[in-house]
Amino acid sequence: MKSAALNPQRLDVAKFARAGASLAGEVPLESCLRLSEGTCPPVDEVAGLVRWSATGSHREVLGGAPELRLRLQAQTTIWLNCQRCLQPMAVNLRIDRTFRFARSDDEAAELDEASEDEDFLALGRPLDLPSLVEDELIMALPIVPRHETCPQPLLPPEVSGAALSVTGAGAQGAHGQGDAEQASDRPHPFAVLGALKRQRSS
Repeated sequence: MKSAALNPQRLDVAKFARAGASLAGEVPLESCLRLSEGTCPPVDEVAGLVRWSATGSHREVLGGAPELRLRLQAQTTIWLNCQRCLQPMAVNLRIDRTFRFARSDDEAAELDEASEDEDFLALGRPLDLPSLVEDELIMALPIVPRHETCPQPLLPPEVSGAALSVTGAGAQGAHGQGDAEQASDRPHPFAVLGALKRQRSS
């Protein structure tokens, strides 16, 4: 099977896996609208790419249907605000997942719940591979992004307030502190993504 003849957006997983075929590609990060939502790249930052590859495989089972699998790898770099210093930080995302395919949505959900080592998807419809890549990268995002070491040392609140008062910027400091508190209270845009795993098969 020639990879050029395969459509990543409507992938026939059964044929792909049985042939042991492979696909690879890259797309601009900005074209992944859900993944790039809420990012904050520096003004001079060049738009990044999402690079991905997929490989199918199958294993014959005595007295049963072959086990069909898809290995998915992807990587990209996105910019998020550190929740400690509120400065932009680069986050490197990498995934390396293997999916096994079941005959139906119900069987996939049942097997997925029972298995701790494998993830299951349902056969029966073409697979949108770019959407699956984006789903997996979204779920790899940190819920609370933070620098390991913030680029600027953080002053204790009382010291910061005193310094701002001396420079006559007390009002601006209070406004900045309010922004920080509001940012910490604001739900992370990627925090409620557990449902993605279930939606992939629907």
